[in-house]
Amino acid sequence: MSSPGVRTALQAAIEAAAGTLPVFDLSDYVSADEVLTGISAEALLIQYVTADEEQVTIGGEGNQGWREIGTVVLHLVVPTGFDSAPAIAKGDAIRLALRGKRVDASLVVEACEPFRDFGSDAIGNEGGAWKYWSSNLLYERDDCG
Repeated sequence: MSSPGVRTALQAAIEAAAGTLPVFDLSDYVSADEVLTGISAEALLIQYVTADEEQVTIGGEGNQGWREIGTVVLHLVVPTGFDSAPAIAKGDAIRLALRGKRVDASLVVEACEPFRDFGSDAIGNEGGAWKYWSSNLLYERDDCG
């Protein structure tokens, strides 16, 4: 799981990129179905899936610090039965707003992969009422200790 500082900073950056879409941190819910019962249109769900930390030299020899590297999955959910083109365009706009973004002095979004609809069933599908598009967001955060 990502560190608290990363989660707070990424949440703000993701909400800004999502614009008017409601954004939910899946850590606060038992399942995606619990989130989706309260909405009737598109939403963006955040799932913190992995993070690691390693000791690194930052700013020259003898300056040891820590680098947190992690992956966050963004799930764009759309009611089924609609054309995919708007969802694909919205997902790409979110991706372009996030990739390469310096969120703060120590946190950078290294990559935000194109949204895809393959393999996004891992968070459920509420009886087929929702179409899921997912993207892996990869970040690095340096802590100069």
